[in-house]
Amino acid sequence: MIRFTRKSGIPLDLEASQVLRIRKTDPRLDDDLGNTLINAGQTFFVQEESTAVAAAVKAELPSLYRFTHRLGAPVWINAHAAKGPMPLAPNHHVPGLSSALDIGGKRQYVRESPEEVRSAIAAAGGDVQPIPEEGLWVQGRETLREILGSLEAWDEELSTLE
Repeated sequence: MIRFTRKSGIPLDLEASQVLRIRKTDPRLDDDLGNTLINAGQTFFVQEESTAVAAAVKAELPSLYRFTHRLGAPVWINAHAAKGPMPLAPNHHVPGLSSALDIGGKRQYVRESPEEVRSAIAAAGGDVQPIPEEGLWVQGRETLREILGSLEAWDEELSTLE
């Protein structure tokens, strides 16, 4: 069990194995809610800095892997609970994104290559997918998924062009 501090000053005891994702808060999404966002079955905001939170969690959860968000900030993912790499949907073919992975029922877009995503997920014993190939078939399949109900993206506002 790891102890963090909520903005209110109330302690938050969190089981590392429940953590899916960690990132620094962003004023465009998390107006004055704390310094770090933790997704662990529900969303928590804590006062500790994201690097300190990630280090504390990684000490108990070795499958926590550091990826890079489109805008260059780190986002830590429990790669054991992830599925990927996943292809980029057509609306996510933007500068700064190279691949994606699914975690906690949502898609996380990252700067890392599909090969790097696959390697991290494989090393953590996660759900490894084939390297997505570019082309009409992949884009058509992703478009169909979007029409039929695709996954929501984590931090959508930070994953597409502004």
